[in-house]
Amino acid sequence: MKKVFIFCLFVACAYGTANAQAYQNVIKTSPIGLAFGNFNVTYERPLNEKSSIIGKANYFYQFLGVDVNTFGLGAAYRYYFTHAKKDVPTGFYVNPQVGYQFGSSDDTNYGVFSFGAELGYQWAWESGFVLDLGIGPNFSNLSGDYEDIAFDEDDSTIVLPSLTIAIGYAF
Repeated sequence: MKKVFIFCLFVACAYGTANAQAYQNVIKTSPIGLAFGNFNVTYERPLNEKSSIIGKANYFYQFLGVDVNTFGLGAAYRYYFTHAKKDVPTGFYVNPQVGYQFGSSDDTNYGVFSFGAELGYQWAWESGFVLDLGIGPNFSNLSGDYEDIAFDEDDSTIVLPSLTIAIGYAF
């Protein structure tokens, strides 16, 4: 009986340690975005020991003091450079990303298609707490029209920084 108890305890400890190191799901949000009128959520799912896929959704109700109503979706593929030393989803990464937002403000309807890349680092501790920091360029193509002004092709593409400061939970 004592041997069975010790074996079960060993298996439980080994399973708990393996699970703590190899998370299958990560859910994150940006607290800074929340402070400025952006509800956002990011879901990350590891594909293998080197990479993961990411799905994003956000809703803006205010942007730079202006009331807006904007919804957006995005996707990314993340490759971890440090996969040989750290279990995914932890370590240095690069991720190409794409997204689309559409919405309105007063009499204005608009859409924004964006693509870019980020370089960053993500920490995932055994407790499940996750911190993600990343930065990179993001090319955005604006579409839509105002009452008197319409975006034309020459003025509609801009380059902005893409910044990730997110906290979350891995399980």
